[in-house]
Amino acid sequence: MWNEKSQTDNVDLEDNKPAADRDLENNDNSRSRVAEQPLSQNSNDDGNDSDAESVGGQRSAMTTRQLLLAFPALSISLFVSFIDQTSVSTAIPAIAEDLDTGAATSWIGASFLIASTAFQLINGRLSDIFGRKNLLLVCLCLMGLGDLLCGFAKTKEQLFAFRAIAGVGGGGINSIVMIIVSDVTTLENRGKYQGILGAMISLANGVGPFIGGVVVEKANWRWVFWMVPLLAAPTAVVIFFFLTLRHHDGSTYFERIKRIDHGGIVLNLASVLLVLIPLSGGGVTYAWSSPFLIGTLIAGCVLAVAFVLYEWKVAAMPIMPLRLYRYPHCSYLYAQTFLTGLAYYGAFFYLPIYFQSVLGNGALLSGVLLLSLVITSSFSSILSGFFMARKGRYMPCILVGFVVWTLGNGLTLTFDRSTVVGALVGILIVQGFGTGLTLQPTLVGMYANSANRDRAVTTGLRNFIRTIGGAFGLVISGAILNNTLKQELSGRPGFSEEAIASLTSSAYTIDALGLSGEDVDLVLTVYMRGLHYIFIFFTVCSALSLLLTFGVGNTDLKAKAKTQADGGEKSEQQAETTPTSTPASRSSSSLDQSRR
Repeated sequence: MWNEKSQTDNVDLEDNKPAADRDLENNDNSRSRVAEQPLSQNSNDDGNDSDAESVGGQRSAMTTRQLLLAFPALSISLFVSFIDQTSVSTAIPAIAEDLDTGAATSWIGASFLIASTAFQLINGRLSDIFGRKNLLLVCLCLMGLGDLLCGFAKTKEQLFAFRAIAGVGGGGINSIVMIIVSDVTTLENRGKYQGILGAMISLANGVGPFIGGVVVEKANWRWVFWMVPLLAAPTAVVIFFFLTLRHHDGSTYFERIKRIDHGGIVLNLASVLLVLIPLSGGGVTYAWSSPFLIGTLIAGCVLAVAFVLYEWKVAAMPIMPLRLYRYPHCSYLYAQTFLTGLAYYGAFFYLPIYFQSVLGNGALLSGVLLLSLVITSSFSSILSGFFMARKGRYMPCILVGFVVWTLGNGLTLTFDRSTVVGALVGILIVQGFGTGLTLQPTLVGMYANSANRDRAVTTGLRNFIRTIGGAFGLVISGAILNNTLKQELSGRPGFSEEAIASLTSSAYTIDALGLSGEDVDLVLTVYMRGLHYIFIFFTVCSALSLLLTFGVGNTDLKAKAKTQADGGEKSEQQAETTPTSTPASRSSSSLDQSRR
């Protein structure tokens, strides 16, 4: 079935889309030559994006020797950004106690996640305009600065604000590194390198809590933040001096500023903030029935609709071209990405709660247990990359991955208050193997079924959808646990509304409530029940992703790579015989076409 589909999937998608302008560098590097081609009459495009591929002319496959210099620096950048996200989890109890965060404890993670999510879509297009390397360095600096300031925070409000700064940088790094790798590798070999990046992400997700636990026990929680700029600074230096990327644009800085989708950025940021802020604080900071929460959610949804309409009808160079959803199979892959975010982020948040709050393990042992998931996830991610490079297919990895991941999620339903370490490790290994097989092959599938010029915005949209899924996953999981605690504990002697509110806001407050041994036993039993419901939710998400796999196709990466290479040669030959245009005229042409 899939092999029959692949014959049609290999058609060069560029032939059926608005033709991209082509930037060719002149000998003096002072101006660009652009091939202006008319829009296809039946393209039905959603706003002109014809400059996307040409801006900067950044697509340039590296040799193996060049990759050996560039790829480690990119991998370390990605590793550091995820260490920043995950190492904080085991430091939360110490931070909450020192800064007295109380019911606002969840904002330690939420402030980072919201800021990261809000800028995910934007980074892809900004890297098109200003260059991948430039934006990567800016994001590294923002992340390092934000975490440096976090270490000096004296109040919870300061900490939340500084974590948001770090989130802007960290989210940008995630997208830009993947975009760069897609620029400098061929489609046929891209899966191999994306698989290694997936392994770095999994490794950081696992060792992050372990490192955080060690730092908190040996020093204090402030060093969890201070270690990030210590890692980011030398990484930025290496990238600045040794990462050579092509970015040629004859336009002036002012002309580049004009290309930015200012309206789309404002609407996107506003809608994301107005949706995620109340969701993150719902039931804790704000009552679910409060006028503020309901009003902000409605406003956020209205602005989200306005954002889509603006990208469709107004934006000359949209940060989210709607055609991305119309590429073959990509809508299924985006849906899988959202469901993956729901379960993936939630697992890394609630498994440590189970290990520490229910089983009574320390932060170090909790980190060690997560390593069993991480190591297998890293291994299977690398394995998936080499499989795709060798066989030229991504479908088998996605299918097997979601089968195994669903099995692993289902096995977590056997967890209880007395589960032995051996059983924990075995189930986490199954989970990790399945997770690693799915994360990067889905991205490679998006690349294989979309146009070259849309790689940057495709990567940004994919990361945005996954992070949004993670945000909703944490909110839904938190609501499940909170409702379970309230239903089981309300009205019982010794459990006031304040005590239950404290338990629902943070799993780490059990010891601070001064409960009797019998009451602690009851709370842990209820926690375990709530976690079981959460694990069921994760299992359903991975099972739905498995069903969606049958709609993602099985494009032949090797044949598609050859088609793209042949098409690229034709495009350059056409461009050499086409009159040149200035950046200003190119921008004007884009604006005119977008409104047709």
